[in-house]
Amino acid sequence: MPSPKHAANVERVLTRAARECEGEPAWFGEGLPQGLRSALEAAGREIGGAAPALAFVDASECGSMTDVDLRARRVVAMSADDLDQLERTVHATESCPVPVARLICPFAVFDFTREGLRVREILHGLTAADLQAQLAPPLWAGPDLTQL
Repeated sequence: MPSPKHAANVERVLTRAARECEGEPAWFGEGLPQGLRSALEAAGREIGGAAPALAFVDASECGSMTDVDLRARRVVAMSADDLDQLERTVHATESCPVPVARLICPFAVFDFTREGLRVREILHGLTAADLQAQLAPPLWAGPDLTQL
């Protein structure tokens, strides 16, 4: 049985990821994205489609993905890992054979941009400096940084 902290992390990630696919057809990879698919189906939301706009992948599965043929316009990685595993999670996401646009974690939402890794949302009580302390590459935040 998962710890209460891990269960809370998973719930936070699934809740945030559900907002990503408001009204858009999506494809769901293995692992955490299957939990999202189940939650959306249980809520009666239509999630599939012949041409998905979004693809959800598990960040921990990114490195092992082979021969991925995703036609989605945007790929979103999901991770329930703790803050102390951020460097590993970001590295795994960056090594995905398909370009990942966004990473949703229990404590932040990141975008992968030409300028680098950008924090979009952050959990109350954390700062961008807290996140940067866990990362080797520079992290940046814009004036639109919001609370997760």
